[in-house]
Amino acid sequence: RRFDEVLGQEHVTTILKNQLASGRTAHAYLFSGTRGTGKTSTAKILARALNCLALEQGEPCGRCAACLTTAGETADIIEMDAASNSRVEEMRALLDKTRFLPLELTRKVYIIDEAHMLSDSANNALLKTLEEPPAHVVFILATTEPQSIPATILSRCQRFDFHRIG
Repeated sequence: RRFDEVLGQEHVTTILKNQLASGRTAHAYLFSGTRGTGKTSTAKILARALNCLALEQGEPCGRCAACLTTAGETADIIEMDAASNSRVEEMRALLDKTRFLPLELTRKVYIIDEAHMLSDSANNALLKTLEEPPAHVVFILATTEPQSIPATILSRCQRFDFHRIG
């Protein structure tokens, strides 16, 4: 629920907390690393923190309405598993919703897990939105194979490499 609870990834969580505390966050993030390093968990914490109404030094407060909701409970935090939704039609359906303002929270956050599984045409559709993102939208891509992500997508994301936990 908090960045402090993410083990072994202080090099990532410290930067994210500093960005949140200063109000200078990116519109797209790429979390890469091997399985079990906390990429998706960190993405969910970041989604909560981006919408938190009372950040505490970059950490979500854990008390406001935004912190108490999870991805399955709100239409404003959308999780997509690219391994089973890799086609361009599914990506277009997801991206069509980016033009609408958030319903309950301040930002819409799209978490795309296993992003390396997206088809070439799905990546092209995503690229168009990453080039001109709406101000209320943040994308978080998580992958175990960053070398499979097109360079055009990589260049528009702030990349964080997660290390194996000792």
